[in-house]
Amino acid sequence: MEPHTDHYRVRSYECTPDGRLRATQLLNYFQETASEHARLLGFDFPVIDEATGARGAWVLSQLRVRIDRAPRWRDTVAVTTFPYGVRSLTANRDFLFALEDGTPCGVASTRWMVIDPAARKAVRIPAYVASFDFAREPVFGPGDPFARLRPPAEAAAGETVRTYRVMRSHIDLNGHVNNVHYADWMLESMPDEAVRGRRVAELEIVFRSETLYGETVETISAPVGPDAWFHRVRAPGGADHILATSRWTAAEE
Repeated sequence: MEPHTDHYRVRSYECTPDGRLRATQLLNYFQETASEHARLLGFDFPVIDEATGARGAWVLSQLRVRIDRAPRWRDTVAVTTFPYGVRSLTANRDFLFALEDGTPCGVASTRWMVIDPAARKAVRIPAYVASFDFAREPVFGPGDPFARLRPPAEAAAGETVRTYRVMRSHIDLNGHVNNVHYADWMLESMPDEAVRGRRVAELEIVFRSETLYGETVETISAPVGPDAWFHRVRAPGGADHILATSRWTAAEE
């Protein structure tokens, strides 16, 4: 069984002012490609457990993406995906993305769970999903591709805090904030001088709790190195919705 590939034409409204694809728009490409591949394999939304008839929904629990080259406006981006490493409560899916001529642009790894839409709790991955394990080498190599993210013990110099209110446009098919909006919020909270003339080189996000329409979230971003930032999106003063890190590099000419 072959991995699945979708192609995307980079639109002007998906770009930063320098004409490069926004990192968060790339996450939308991943989400759509994963959904289409799941549909072709027979376990798209909703996920139905053949043994019990229970209906579930896929939710992203972890993400790591490395961007070696940022595609430009009007480039065609080929996004290739394959699942692997299915366990009782999680399923991994990796991505490679490249230009139309085959020039590699980067890789990503994701981990997914299935939730019961009524109980809003994780349930076991249906057994038939595991039969589609592609047994391919993970794009980040052997071992767990995800770090154990922990926020800094103390507020760092340069830390920024912003608040956002969840709007209807942030809500997805599962009735909660779509994962890409968290990335938008966390990157938007960074000071302009930290991102001017630079681009995202790597993102890692762990999704810890859902956010619903009408709620308010607080984003905290703090530098943890010359090119690295730690991010949190949480209920104001409360539980974290996500923890994340970003690494930055000079934008291409």
